[in-house]
Amino acid sequence: AHAKEPQRQVYLMQRKKGKLGAGLGRTTGWIHRATLKMGGVKNIAGVSYDRIDENGHLHYTKDGKQHVLEVDNIILCAGQVEFKELEQQA
Repeated sequence: AHAKEPQRQVYLMQRKKGKLGAGLGRTTGWIHRATLKMGGVKNIAGVSYDRIDENGHLHYTKDGKQHVLEVDNIILCAGQVEFKELEQQA
């Protein structure tokens, strides 16, 4: 059976340089990365998010060069920097 062609292009980006999901567990991280790759997800690491323009396009910088992703949806997953105060209070 062949994989179904995705209905849209998905980009997974992170500010940190290096392999996306490198902090995932050793036994499951590779599975998640393989699943994303099979789904055609494009990974872009080491970016800084600059702005979302009036058309909803994402402007970002990677390796000193500015880029624009002409997208119709942006899902922001915040919390890439560890914050353990609540855990320590528990």
